[in-house]
Parts: sequence; structure tokens; C-alpha cells
Amino acid sequence: MTEVESRVFNAVKRHPMASQQQLADLLGMSRESIAGHIMRLTRQGLILGKGYIVPSQNGIVIVGGSNLDIHGKSRSPLCLEDSNPGDVIQSPGGVGRNIAENLAHLGEPTTLLSMVGMDPSGDWVIEQTQLSGVNTENIIQHPEYPTSTYLAVNDDQGQLVAAIADMRIIDALDSSLLNTKTSLFHSAQCLIIEANLTSSVIEWFSHQPFQTFWVADAVSASKAPRLRPILSRLNLLKVNQDEARAILDSSAQQPTALASELLDTGVSAVLLSLGDQGMLYQDKTQSLEIPCYQTTPISDTGAGDALLAGFIHARNKEWPLKEQLNFSLACAGITLECQHANHPNLNDPTIHTWMKTR
Repeated sequence: MTEVESRVFNAVKRHPMASQQQLADLLGMSRESIAGHIMRLTRQGLILGKGYIVPSQNGIVIVGGSNLDIHGKSRSPLCLEDSNPGDVIQSPGGVGRNIAENLAHLGEPTTLLSMVGMDPSGDWVIEQTQLSGVNTENIIQHPEYPTSTYLAVNDDQGQLVAAIADMRIIDALDSSLLNTKTSLFHSAQCLIIEANLTSSVIEWFSHQPFQTFWVADAVSASKAPRLRPILSRLNLLKVNQDEARAILDSSAQQPTALASELLDTGVSAVLLSLGDQGMLYQDKTQSLEIPCYQTTPISDTGAGDALLAGFIHARNKEWPLKEQLNFSLACAGITLECQHANHPNLNDPTIHTWMKTR
């Protein structure tokens, strides 16, 4: 949005019933110029229909995967190529969906745009996501592909040993569908995308004029390079060290060096997970590293999603940076100690109580 378009847009928001001539008189512009700007703003989805209706603010909009998660945890040291006694649970999952649920638990107005199958698993995932407080009106059910399934095996310490992800359905979330959702994106105060999306979809996002706080989650080292086209648009990038190296095609070992290289690509701020060593936040003006809390992990699935959600929530609260980082690490820590990918009581009082016990 140009400076002049921004002036016209703000005038329309303040005076939605004004005529084009009245807007022109208000802004000291010609009626013809106002008409042209309104036409362009309408095409961009910033103005809806007659009466200059401006779409309502949707808080946080997340675009990403939704899965049926099946987690198996061994009760004793894992023996490969053998059957292991353990516990198997089912839960809704997916990086984008998990972030959305965590944000909703934290009290943030959250909308999820995702795709599931037109099957019992898809119905269940939507139901469970809606019960967590997420706006699910933009979850699309595909008539042909099955709901994504994520099968994880964890050892007796809760560490992920192997996983299989059937996420073919996410490829059906393409630019033609996204073009029908532009008004949703324009209304977002924060837009979060993740690297499970296809390269073509991320490329599509990189060319869009949405005026929002852009966030991306790199997901994995194999998928992280998909984010390269959008790096210069990002206000915040959440990665771990392997994902950062994959994006940059770099061999740098020092976390601050990796963060600096990412900032050089145009990213405004980097949230760099250091595994059990903690987390590094770095932007052009500051760098701060925070250690992890001591935990007794049950499963590490979903911990990174909770970390990002916690940071976004703490940032919205405008807490000092160190408090933001401590809170986000606490969200990850309490999730590590939960058998599900999302802690059911992830909220400010629970997190702050948990932090005091560490």
C-alpha cells in the first residue's frame, strides 16, 4: 500500500458512508483520483463491496498443516527392528494447527486456514481445533485426499526417534484457493506461515501486498529452504540451527553468525532455537541468548510450536524482551512434559506458576 493509498484507506475507515467527492474534499484530492484509489483498494481486498466496508481485524491468521497425530512412546530403552511395550495416543496436530491452538489457549484471537480430508479424521481434527478456541471457518475439507497423518515414535526419554508424515493434502492448498482468501489476509494483524506449505504457495505469499506482521516457521531442515523467496518480507523467522544452515546453505557453527546471515537476507528478527541449550533472539539492534528450563520430557513433539506461540503472545503483551523469551521457553518446557503436542492448560497463570517452580 502506497502512502497515498494509506491516506485514502484510513479516511474510508473513519468515514465509510462518505461520497467520493466528500473524501476528495477531505483529503485535498480530485474525485477521479479518489475513485482510482478506491478501485485499487477494492481489488486488493482492503475494501469490500458498497459503502466502503472495511474487513474487520482478525488478529492472528495462520496458514499451515493440520494432522491426525499418532504418538508411540516406549516404556523402556527402545529396541530397533522389534516390538516395544509402550503407550500410543491420538491427538490433533500439524505445525500450523498446533501454533493456532496454543495461541488460542493463550487468549489470542486466532484463525486457521488449513486443509483436511472429507473423512472422519478431518471432522475430528476440526472439532477438536474449534473446541480449543480457534476460528475454524477457513479450514477446507478436500473430497479426495485423506487427512494428513503424522506417526511418531519416541524413546523412553521422550526423544523423537523416527516419524512418518503423510501430508499429501497440503499440496492441494494452492494459490487459486488462496486468491479467494485475500480479504482474510488483508485483515490480519499478524500472518504466520510455515514451511509445510508448497514452494509455489510461499512464492505466492512473497508477492502479496498484505500490510501485516509477517512470521514464518521453518519446520524442518528439508523444508526450510522453501522460505527463501519470502525472507525479505519476514518480521520474524523461527528456526533451529540445522534449518538456518539449510536456508542459507551455510556451514556456520556459531548461532550468532547464523542469525546475522539470516538478517542479511532481509529478515527483521530471528528466533533461533538452540535445542536443550536454550534460544537466541537477534535483530539489527540487539542479541539475547536465554538458557532452557530444566524439564522431564515426555515427548518433544509440539514444543517448538508452543515456543513460537508463546513468543508471539508475549510480544503482543509488550513485555521486555527477556521476559518474552523466558515465557516462550516456558511454553516449550511445559509442552515437553505433556504427552500431547498441545498442553491443554497453556495460559498465562499456568505458565507463570510453572516458571516459579523451576
